[in-house]
Amino acid sequence: MTPSTSPTPTARRIWCRAFLAAALAAAGAAAWAQGATGTPIRIVVPYPAGGGADIVTRRIAERAKDILGQPIVVENKTGAATAIGALAVQNAPPDGHTLLLATSTTLAVNPNLQRNLAYAPDKLVPVAALQAVPFMLGVNRQSPIASLRELPAYAQAHPGMVNYGTLGVGSSNHMLGGLLEKRAPGLVSIHYQSSGQAMLALARGDIHLYFDGISTSVARVNAGELRGLAVTSRQRVPAVPGIPTVEEAGFPELGLSIWYGLVAPAGTPEAVIRRLNAAFNQVLAQPEVIGFMTADGTAPMAMTPEAFGTLIREDRAVWKRAIDALQMRLE
Repeated sequence: MTPSTSPTPTARRIWCRAFLAAALAAAGAAAWAQGATGTPIRIVVPYPAGGGADIVTRRIAERAKDILGQPIVVENKTGAATAIGALAVQNAPPDGHTLLLATSTTLAVNPNLQRNLAYAPDKLVPVAALQAVPFMLGVNRQSPIASLRELPAYAQAHPGMVNYGTLGVGSSNHMLGGLLEKRAPGLVSIHYQSSGQAMLALARGDIHLYFDGISTSVARVNAGELRGLAVTSRQRVPAVPGIPTVEEAGFPELGLSIWYGLVAPAGTPEAVIRRLNAAFNQVLAQPEVIGFMTADGTAPMAMTPEAFGTLIREDRAVWKRAIDALQMRLE
């Protein structure tokens, strides 16, 4: 039976908002020109160096520092499902010099999933949304699974023999796999420490399915190394237009995407937040930034701090429905 999760309206709003970069970037463009200091801004990334979140943060930071007139240092603080990085920023002085690269995991998934959260989401305030990132369900190029629509019958014919990779219990791709299991009983989850390991396992045929953040899958699909069965965005992704959406494949409950954005410690002055927001929105409107995001299947998400806060609240409700459907909670 299809689980009663219907996240696609919010997924649709995430994707539509992503294309408002040009319109919003011009608003308040003078704000960043005031208040520049020589003090570096530190962006804490709660993911390993070299991953998708880290790469996009560094590329955006490199452009934002020139607009702000301040150095920007990117620091990786990994561990505990982003809690270590989140806690470091939560406890930092609220002066605009310490930001967190937050994702759906930090502010939408973990608050619903973890009974004893190490950090307090309400002590982190929205600054600027950055990027919308759908998932792609990929298979090995030699896989006999031709489409997502065919997967339930294939899994039924091969009970316990079809597996999918995850980044651990409670990870986004673990939950997507869990929702998929409800339609294709008998799938087996295999956990990996990093997306790189899971993608290598997929390419080798060690695992059969993997929901990967699309930015690290597009190049492999276009090179013929992997095949994409579906994307979790509302619309097809221009970088891989031949791959259907999960809704087109008949699995609307899988319409879950993630996002990257910047948040600051609660108490950061509003004027500082406005200045930072205007600068990062200006970066997102640059043709080069739009170009590299479009090429890897993602999209810029320029919006006001208030709109970003609304997105966080809506996305938290979406992931709650998915987590409730899976009856999944972590201590």
